[in-house]
Amino acid sequence: MKIWDLHCDTLSELRHAQLSGTPKSFEHNDLMIDLQRLKQSGYGLQCFACFVDLGAPEDPMRTALQEMDIFHNLLARYPDDLVWVRTGEDVKRLAGQTRIGAMLTVEEGGTCHGDLAILRDFYRLGVRMMTLTWNHKNELAEPNVGPDYNEDTWPVAPNTTGGLTDRGVAFVEEMERLHMLVDVAHLSDAGIRDVLRHSTRPFVASHSNARACCPHVRNLPDDLLRAMGEKGCLIGLNFCPAFLDDGPDRHHLTSRVEDMARHAKYILNLAGEDCLALGSDFDGIGGKLEIAGAQDMPRLAEGLCRAGLTETQVEKIFWNNAARFFAENL
Repeated sequence: MKIWDLHCDTLSELRHAQLSGTPKSFEHNDLMIDLQRLKQSGYGLQCFACFVDLGAPEDPMRTALQEMDIFHNLLARYPDDLVWVRTGEDVKRLAGQTRIGAMLTVEEGGTCHGDLAILRDFYRLGVRMMTLTWNHKNELAEPNVGPDYNEDTWPVAPNTTGGLTDRGVAFVEEMERLHMLVDVAHLSDAGIRDVLRHSTRPFVASHSNARACCPHVRNLPDDLLRAMGEKGCLIGLNFCPAFLDDGPDRHHLTSRVEDMARHAKYILNLAGEDCLALGSDFDGIGGKLEIAGAQDMPRLAEGLCRAGLTETQVEKIFWNNAARFFAENL
């Protein structure tokens, strides 16, 4: 079965390895994703995020540009294995490709410093999806999980008041004009409701689960799941233990296939079969993982089928929904 994944932080890990003087090969490494395992597991497309932490001392735009440079170097080094995806037509052409589609995304709208010109430059460099926030307030909006988040006070209340700024609304409008997908993963509940109000096109929550199944504020509440389903949005199932496991001991959590199936069934029931995809968050998550990297993805497909999902439903989650959505919206 083909695999299309909406989110990984592999570029960030490759950058950290490079800066530490111990660079890692993308062809084969000890991360969660490498080229060898993508090919062996049958990947059709991988979205590569430029992850940036605004709490780090480096300039966020410089960090993003360094990760974009790594992405472009990968395309140049592996032309027989990777193909750059920027348009709906590129997506459609993947059907006849043996190469793996590679899409460039950004995880932190604060990398643009609130400047629409920088956003447009990111688009010119190939960015086709961007989260408005990560875990820090920026010029565009506020997140649900702030830098002082502490699961010892579990569950933490969501941010229902800090939504989009005027500059954030302008970014949503410009991203829609460019056909750069708005990604609401990490965004506050208030911010997602603002995106629903101001957007004219479907958007993405690239790595988010169902709050009713696990009351983590990074997950989506029922009203937002319904609204996103009605708008034709796309939601990527996240493999992070903290967003799957609803156990009370927040320091000993496990990412289990049975919990992924529980979240998947809930989202399908509430938002519809066409809204759910994969958003692994590989190389951005840790802890005990039953699906610990690209090599384990066939086990996830088997597990979802065992949990009662039909083969058609699993194919939609694994690739078909993402392929249709990107073809229609890029």
